[in-house]
Amino acid sequence: MNLKIVTLIVSIFMAYNVYAMTSHSEKSSAFHHFTWGADIGSTIDIAGNDMSSIDIDAYFGYKNNFFRTIGVGAGIKSAIGNSYTFIPVYAILRTNFTNKPTLCFMDMKLGYSFNTLKEDVTQNSFMGAIGLGFNLYSGREFKSHLILSYTFMNIDSYYTGEIYNKMNNFSGMSVKIGISF
Repeated sequence: MNLKIVTLIVSIFMAYNVYAMTSHSEKSSAFHHFTWGADIGSTIDIAGNDMSSIDIDAYFGYKNNFFRTIGVGAGIKSAIGNSYTFIPVYAILRTNFTNKPTLCFMDMKLGYSFNTLKEDVTQNSFMGAIGLGFNLYSGREFKSHLILSYTFMNIDSYYTGEIYNKMNNFSGMSVKIGISF
């Protein structure tokens, strides 16, 4: 397994253990508006670049009755068919546009992606994602969800030696399952 993915997974579990050791009264006062979570899933490349990927994301931020999450996050997208790796860092907004509990919510991410393409070619680019989330479980300690989304990243064509690699901008459809605390 990729070392970056293992590092991200270990970080998520360590953060959860710190949270789990906190007493309920401390969580109520100190963490009432603090949220963090993680999503795992897959993105299918619909632009024809052979960049379909396995994705892991982690985020933290502020929550209240209107905003499920407003904060920052980072992830890793590891392409299945080749050695492409994308590390997006983004601002995240999740809301259902009401103060009342609902089945669905909007998921939006805007940020910058650090991309490693084949043969050590690197490109950094704008990234954006918008999607529809579905609440699966909402409890006192955590919430789980499923998100269907569209992702865009600017990818430029490049040369490796004398070979011209024609690339399209990345467009992908994602399915992710996640948990937030």
